[in-house]
Amino acid sequence: MEKHGRILVVDDDNLVLESLYEAFIDEFEVLTAASGKEAVTAVGRNANLDAVVLDIRMAGMGGLETASAISKIVPDLPIIFYTGYPGDFSENKIDRQYRPYDYVVKSEQPVRLYRTVRNAVGFKKLERKSSHLIEMARAEYGMVGKSALMQAVYRTIEKIAPTDSKVMIIGPTGSGKELVARAIHKRSARSQKRLGILNCNHKQPDLVESQLFGHLKGAFTGATENRIGMFEYAHEGTLFLDEISDLDSTSQMKLLRVLETGEYQKMGSPAVERADVRVICATNKNLEELVASGDFREDLYYRLKMVTIVLPSLKERREDIPDLIDYVVEHYSIEKRDGCKIFEPAAIDLLVDYHWPGNVRELIYTVKALMDISISYYVTRADVERQLSFPGYTDNGSVSFSDQLREMKRLIIVKALVQSGNNISGAARLLSLDKSNLHKMIKELDITLG
Repeated sequence: MEKHGRILVVDDDNLVLESLYEAFIDEFEVLTAASGKEAVTAVGRNANLDAVVLDIRMAGMGGLETASAISKIVPDLPIIFYTGYPGDFSENKIDRQYRPYDYVVKSEQPVRLYRTVRNAVGFKKLERKSSHLIEMARAEYGMVGKSALMQAVYRTIEKIAPTDSKVMIIGPTGSGKELVARAIHKRSARSQKRLGILNCNHKQPDLVESQLFGHLKGAFTGATENRIGMFEYAHEGTLFLDEISDLDSTSQMKLLRVLETGEYQKMGSPAVERADVRVICATNKNLEELVASGDFREDLYYRLKMVTIVLPSLKERREDIPDLIDYVVEHYSIEKRDGCKIFEPAAIDLLVDYHWPGNVRELIYTVKALMDISISYYVTRADVERQLSFPGYTDNGSVSFSDQLREMKRLIIVKALVQSGNNISGAARLLSLDKSNLHKMIKELDITLG
């Protein structure tokens, strides 16, 4: 029979120890210790324990002292105190000082202890799995965060990635929807094939059709050569359609056809092509409202909405901001080869409290900008204050006018890029600038696109 976990039972009464062993051996791998000293040694040698059942009143090294020693070795290991002398110990005091998983009296019904052990083992396994998911998301996907909201996202990715289900990612601009799509593709059976990415934001229908399905030379004015589309490019792989809500009605109809039949035609070609593609789409809008208003096809909506992943805004997971800052500092320092900069606690507090309308993308831009403009290797609260408002607004005049003007331009452009989803054409429209001039300014101001 498969064991559901590994536990350690500790009691200096051999009869109790034997009965506990017999009680749990069918369900768990059971280690035993007849003293506190043996228990500490056992924990040190078995790092993958899921729970400890510990007598309190023992000769020599008592249960409370043993619990303290165990917690120093494995701080988050669930400890269940199991005592035959409840009156000798204050349960409230034990709870405050030792924070056990539970406190069970030996005279209670055995089912009480069994239930507690099962729950403790389940808790430890879930905690261990969550820790693994958090580390994997950071290392493999570039997704950073320990919050419950992000752990739910990681678990959904792990659950649905191996399937062929279509996925709808919903979240505000800059929240990391493309990272989720990349993670799903990387964990899927299609990972050795291509991931195609198309941003659908407000493109002309002919351009969308060409980008999705391809065209032949001469299919329309300006079609000077054959071009493959995303469905052909991502055949047997994954296609990520970002901002799907911006698709025009004609493109929606043609996308629905290929999703229903797996068939499409290149522009200018009568030949019917077939595509085997897993589709992941994303939006920052409420598609149900767009369906109700007639701006998005209902049949396409239900074709796409098989599994939904909701990404939180950054202000909904502020506890993740310090880890995100560390991640950006670490990777940007390597990229710049310029040494690691340290953010003082007050600077981090200010970044945590900020409302972040551009979400994670804006935070990344801001942290990189702070690393670029900070004179020393120590980023202060004053540096953050200057960056999050117009530079020089609270400045004491020590920065020259030309430097302040340069930084003001830089911040305005960065904010426009955030609002446009890092799209240079969109940012140029917001700023009423020529696209080529904006390109030149981005280069002159050393703004990193990413």
